[in-house]
Amino acid sequence: MERKRTAIVAGGGIGGLAAAAALAGAGLDVTVIERAAHIGDVGSGLMVYANGVRALDAISPLLGERVRATGHPTVPGDVRLLMDSAGNTLSEEPIGDMGERLGAPQIPILRTALQTALLDEALAAGAVVRLGTTVEGHTGRADGVSVRLSDGNTLEADLLVAADGIKSVIRQAMLGDGAPTYRGYTSVRGRTTGSPLYPRPFVANGRGIQLFVAPVGADTMYWAAKITAEPGVWPAKGRDVALKELVAALDGWHEPFRRLILDADPQDVAVTDIHDRDPAPYWTCGRVALLGDAAHPMVPAMGQGANMALEDAVTLAAALGAHQDVDTALRVYQEQRLERTSAVVLHSRRQGALDQGASRDEERARNDFMRSHGRKDEAIFDVVAWRPEDIRLEAGQPLPAAG
Repeated sequence: MERKRTAIVAGGGIGGLAAAAALAGAGLDVTVIERAAHIGDVGSGLMVYANGVRALDAISPLLGERVRATGHPTVPGDVRLLMDSAGNTLSEEPIGDMGERLGAPQIPILRTALQTALLDEALAAGAVVRLGTTVEGHTGRADGVSVRLSDGNTLEADLLVAADGIKSVIRQAMLGDGAPTYRGYTSVRGRTTGSPLYPRPFVANGRGIQLFVAPVGADTMYWAAKITAEPGVWPAKGRDVALKELVAALDGWHEPFRRLILDADPQDVAVTDIHDRDPAPYWTCGRVALLGDAAHPMVPAMGQGANMALEDAVTLAAALGAHQDVDTALRVYQEQRLERTSAVVLHSRRQGALDQGASRDEERARNDFMRSHGRKDEAIFDVVAWRPEDIRLEAGQPLPAAG
């Protein structure tokens, strides 16, 4: 009987749990190492776009059905209003018809709901999750990797998947490329129940502030305000003060927008400075592979961070399913993901710079684009058209030597 291959996944966020579910579903023995003591309520919401929905369906049809039932999928005819700060409609983005054209909807969903669905899927597929533990380091071998944990134990596996986020310790050991780069704006995110704006999705732009709002079901709207600012200023305020100061910054905006933020629970608010990294030259080395934000952190302007991680998970599992040899599978994974994610990182960066323009000319350019194009994001359709069937599973060039 052939020995089952083993994988250690560092990180129990969306990318790590998606990888665990996909790899366990592909027949690997999977152990997830997560620093948090429990996987609980984490942030406000996010968008699962058509590409992410297809990735969820590829991991498990039941997982895709659960996310559709838990979130708020678009239906034909749905539009997202693109507005200025005074509440004037610049354009109507046909998000429902786009979903029909692509064969999969957009699904706004609470981050907690998506993460819980992925955790349940990973456990049902046989993955083991170890909480309250971190990966401290690793040593590569020709036939596997030794992984040192914060509890003093060392685990042996055929491969290590680094899904440990934008400040990935494993990435630093592999690439040594320093800290991520601040991109000039911060994100204040939350959710509001009982708003009269429910369930209408919209984007509202002012000078130096963009407000993205979407329904997530149960009479709840999630919202994300991106604010042009110096680094560290908004995170230092804490949740309560950040919420109050965001309301103040929206003085003069359309009053229902301001009220939406005013009515949010401060306990649901998250404040994060926005960073990304230049695309990496490689993200596999020996038996170690980067995934999600550890591989390709990107600004949220196109809402693709989680979706790219879901794509990563499906592609890695498909490669390992097609190639018993782990080295070959990781080579295929890197070849399939590197060019695509690098392009999305750079598209997102450009879109974020357009979104955050704080001058009169930048505001006019942004509003003119939305009026003329009928959408917020320049490259979004091409990005979300990805399908698992697009994955090519032939092997190409060799990997860098084990590190």
